[in-house]
Amino acid sequence: MPSALRMLFRFAAALCLTLAALPLNAAELRLAATHTLQDSGLLNTLIPAFEAASGIKVQLAIGGSGQVIKLAANGDVDAILSHVKTQEEKLVASGAGLKRHAVAFNDFVIAGPPQDPARIRGTQDAVAAMQKLQSAKARFISRGDESGTHVKERELWRAAGVEPKWAGYLSAGVGMGQVLMMAGEMQAYTLCDRATFAAFRSRTGMEILSEGDARLYNEYGVVAVNPARFPGVQAAAASKFVAWLTSAEAQRLMTGFRIGGQQVFFVPATAR
Repeated sequence: MPSALRMLFRFAAALCLTLAALPLNAAELRLAATHTLQDSGLLNTLIPAFEAASGIKVQLAIGGSGQVIKLAANGDVDAILSHVKTQEEKLVASGAGLKRHAVAFNDFVIAGPPQDPARIRGTQDAVAAMQKLQSAKARFISRGDESGTHVKERELWRAAGVEPKWAGYLSAGVGMGQVLMMAGEMQAYTLCDRATFAAFRSRTGMEILSEGDARLYNEYGVVAVNPARFPGVQAAAASKFVAWLTSAEAQRLMTGFRIGGQQVFFVPATAR
């Protein structure tokens, strides 16, 4: 069984055990969210603010976007925050999720060691940067976990006409923060979201070497799970969370969130 699939099963099983052990009532929300939102620190701002505004306690589960969406598809959570728009829309189309709302965006970057042995520094074309990494057989750490970042990485490899199978390409199967720490220790490259990179930069010694390609756009969406499909879903709590997350108050918190004085999340005027 692939390691990413084993991790998904362990994640789902652990979540179900955790939630089963805690009595759930109408004033609680089971929310699954991505590693990047947790590792960047944004959830530490959003969740307490929502709890204070609503009186609803959040039970939080963190995983890659693929894992998060799987939990919603099985009715194991009440709402999700992830960043793979196509999969979020499929969740809605399947009837397992209600409407998708775009709530924030930033971008992906290609980060690596300051020495930059693959010489990608300043390459704005992300596909060209990936081709250079393959040509140099550079060390590259992949999320390898079906997360939104992993989905984007695979998209870039396909566009580059590259099958990443050389010895220096490693599939970690862990969250973004852990991947950045591994890449820093191994002097490797990785694809990451700008917010998590900023949060971990001082601990890794890595630098952003390729950025600015429109293909690196990274949008986060919220979807409430459909109570008509899953009667156990806390529909009222999920509805309140979606309404709050798309409110002016939450938008102010997201755009006001800073890492080292840098704004790392933005509110989309319209969803792409």
